[in-house]
Amino acid sequence: MRSMRLIGLVLLFALVLFPLVRAHAADQAMFGPRQYDVKERYGKENKFQEKFTASDGLYLIKLQSGTKPSERADILGLTLNNETVLRTRPYEYGFFACFVRLRSENTFELLLKDHTPSGFKRPPAVPKNVTVTVMPAMVRLAPVTIGLHAWDDLKTYTEALSRVTAPESSSLAFAALDQGHDAASRAGAVRTLSDRRDPGVQGVLLLVFNDYYDEPDVRGEAALALGIQGDKAVIPRLMRGLLDPEEQIRMGCARALSLYKEEDTRDQLAATLATLDFARTNGIVRTIAAVGWRPVSTLIGLAGSADPDTANLGVQLLSGSRDQRVVELLLRYLSEPGQRDMRLIIAALGETKDSRAIEPLSLLAADPLKSRGLEPALGTALADLGDPRSADLIGAMIMRADSRESFVTLMEAYRKLTGKDFKVPARGAAGPSAPNR
Repeated sequence: MRSMRLIGLVLLFALVLFPLVRAHAADQAMFGPRQYDVKERYGKENKFQEKFTASDGLYLIKLQSGTKPSERADILGLTLNNETVLRTRPYEYGFFACFVRLRSENTFELLLKDHTPSGFKRPPAVPKNVTVTVMPAMVRLAPVTIGLHAWDDLKTYTEALSRVTAPESSSLAFAALDQGHDAASRAGAVRTLSDRRDPGVQGVLLLVFNDYYDEPDVRGEAALALGIQGDKAVIPRLMRGLLDPEEQIRMGCARALSLYKEEDTRDQLAATLATLDFARTNGIVRTIAAVGWRPVSTLIGLAGSADPDTANLGVQLLSGSRDQRVVELLLRYLSEPGQRDMRLIIAALGETKDSRAIEPLSLLAADPLKSRGLEPALGTALADLGDPRSADLIGAMIMRADSRESFVTLMEAYRKLTGKDFKVPARGAAGPSAPNR
């Protein structure tokens, strides 16, 4: 009886211990960890080749680039059995998780390089290294190489990929994340993925978009894909993306935000713009104009602000809109500008291409006193509106131009409207010659 109880206890202990043993065994490295140092410096290649054995199956190659950020290799690449696992290029990631299929005999080649310093003076070389470890895969994934800021982030990526259940979406999600592919093919995978409108991929799209180490083309496509998904919860992140230093990301965010209803973005856009300095505001203005995003009610509200800077920003952003409300508002501001910049109002009216703006702008251009200082804006706006009768008005403003800059701008406006150069009368004929300033 005692022997039976003893056997039972042994079996129970084995059942408890066995999962722990398996988990511990799964963490055992098949190769490494082995550190490789960048010894040949300043742009010279450091190649390391290793051979190792394994059973056929899925494995995880862990690359750790430096033990601290200053020790990260500037440029690295990895091939396994003559197939690219990680493209050779600059990376800022501290880790890479490379899910690969191994066979009985395997060979990998690791390439490391420094950046080549500019100029003749070369600073002391900082130690650089990469550590390679090969281990059984912790989760069952298709082959993929994922860049990580921290090794613990791998769980977040694997969970996001596991939520993509549709086979075609899953294949595209892996391609979008895979650092073994070039930026163009990864961006293409994101575009195709967005066309599927699969709600299960949002986690992957957010990981790509939020990864500030990733390539701008890919992040910009991920931003647009998030907008196509239509989840209003991501609007604050997209709004912050309007401030990104990379144009591809700003454009992707602006396009994404343009897909939402205006009432969903109005308050956040106004709040974002209100906090910016002049330089960054101009950048957002150019981005919004470039993608054709016109949240008209929001911009009309900005243009009506009591703060002159905010009001002028609103007028700038309304430029190019063909909305009837915008034309009527700008015509009212032309006669009652308040603290708004008349040059911005005039330019915005020209860009509406609305014929109702021709008469009031022509009357203003014909009055030498009222148009003083506004001639370049008036000439450009009249040329944009395209009425041939404005040629004489532009010519008259050319003749009274008081600066070289005004003269050149008005000459360009005349050429745009008529297709020919304005003939300035010779000295001694009626009217002044071109200003020499």
